[in-house]
Amino acid sequence: DEFTKIIMSEQPMQGIKACQKFGLIKYIIPELEKTISVEQGGAHKYDVWEHSLKSLQHAADKNFSLEIRLAALLHDIGKPKSKREGEKKPTFYGHEVIGARITEKVLQDLKYPKNVIEKVTKLVRNHMFFSDTEQISLSAVRRIVARVGKDNVWDLMNIRACDRIGMGRPKEDPYRLRKYHAMIDEAMRDPISVGMLNIDGKKI
Repeated sequence: DEFTKIIMSEQPMQGIKACQKFGLIKYIIPELEKTISVEQGGAHKYDVWEHSLKSLQHAADKNFSLEIRLAALLHDIGKPKSKREGEKKPTFYGHEVIGARITEKVLQDLKYPKNVIEKVTKLVRNHMFFSDTEQISLSAVRRIVARVGKDNVWDLMNIRACDRIGMGRPKEDPYRLRKYHAMIDEAMRDPISVGMLNIDGKKI
């Protein structure tokens, strides 16, 4: 309950930093403390710890829900385990898969409700989907909508915005944002499951 109050406060970044400063975070989310000093390189200005906290703070600034705030904080929690040194910068292949498993365990240990655990885990698992507008096809967008559900796809977009701001970028690129939204809107109008069809076996 106290951790949730921190997450839902206006300044959760300062609250989490205070927990770490006073040696408490290792009793709440020890996996999160392991992200300290995990450098990322490339477009990232911050290590995983600072990036995660800034992503969380953006979620708070936007007054997003508890689930989005938790996902913003935990979306890269799998990076320490997946880190491999590359020629120019480290790589973190599969960190979203590892992160989803860690996230599920963390939230179970903290006794969050099942529906919260399932949603946050799903957001963490799929947060890497929106990466390059030039390579994303409409069929791929349909698959992600089917995978996370129509109720969660816009939350996934919000996680992407938090991720981007957490990298130190001033705002979401307007062109990319418009293209993502247009593709999702189009995909949402299409039937992505049998249940969405307007015809059933009896009519056939």
